[in-house]
Order: sequence, then structure tokens, then C-alpha cells
Amino acid sequence: MRIEYSGRKADLTERERAKVERKLAKIQRILTRRNDLETHVRLSQQRHLCEAEIMLRALRHTLVVAGTGSTTFAAVYAALDKLERQAVRNKHKIIDTHRPGTQRDVPSVVVADSMRRALASEPPSEAPPAPSRIVRSQAVEPKPMTEDEAFLLLESGDREYVSYRDAGSGKINVLLRRRDGAAELVEGS
Repeated sequence: MRIEYSGRKADLTERERAKVERKLAKIQRILTRRNDLETHVRLSQQRHLCEAEIMLRALRHTLVVAGTGSTTFAAVYAALDKLERQAVRNKHKIIDTHRPGTQRDVPSVVVADSMRRALASEPPSEAPPAPSRIVRSQAVEPKPMTEDEAFLLLESGDREYVSYRDAGSGKINVLLRRRDGAAELVEGS
């Protein structure tokens, strides 16, 4: 972990810096086991008020906290307490966006979307089609009708087909609605 200190009219002793580094090491263990965190501690003092601002960069996220106190060390320690609470509160959000799908059982939205697009762009597999079922229907219109009447019945309802007895020939015909929207007539022999 890299720690940079910058201050205006304020500084920490070596002993206080060691305590700050131990506290930052604890925050690092909360967020990640990696050692690539960057921390910048800014100190300032105005009359009787000391201010500390800590900026921590962890896994592509930046956590920023500020603390005030009567001494420089009190201000830094107040900011470190806030940073620890913020790290605990945002831990899962920070880790999940860096490593999608490893913290939870389901992949992140971005990964799921790219997987769905990849599956859609693949050509369909040459698996054998499932065997078709034959469903017998007794739904023949009782009165004879013409092709035009059957077409009007097909258009008015939610049905995919109309089976009817042709008025002229007496044969049973089927009028189907195709996927492209056109109607197809299957005449019986």
C-alpha cells in the first residue's frame, strides 16, 4: 500500500504515522488482499481546528472521507473511522464490480447480457428435432361454408386454422394462418 502525506501547517510524528498505517492496513484487509491500494492523506490546520482528508483508491473506486479535530492526529483518526465504516458498507459493491460473478451465484448484468448476445449470434446446433405430436380435433364447422366465409371466420378469431365443409364440393377443407400472415387453403380429396 502506498501512502502519501501532504500538509499545510500540520504534520504527524513517526509514532502517529505507524498507527495510521496499521489502521489503513486493516481497511486494506477489509477491501482486498491485494497490495495495490493508493492512499493520499491531506492535513491542514486553521487556528484551533485541524482537518484531515483521506482519499483511498481501491479496485477502480475512490473512497474520500474528511475528519476534523483539535489535534492533527485526532482529525486523521476521525477520518480513518469514517473510512473504515465506508469500506465495510461499500465492500461488496467495490469487489463485485471488479470481479463480476465471483462473489455471487449469478453473473453481473453486463456479463449476463454479453452471454445472451453470444448465444443468440451462434448458429443453431444440428440437434435432431423433438418428435411431433398428433392432436386430433373434431372442430369441423357444422354448416357448409365458402372459402370467403371461412377466411372471415379466421380473421375475426384468435384461431390459427379453420376446418370447414365446402358448400360446393362437400369436402372438408382447412384454412391455415401462416407465420408470414398469409392464409393457406388445404383442400381435402
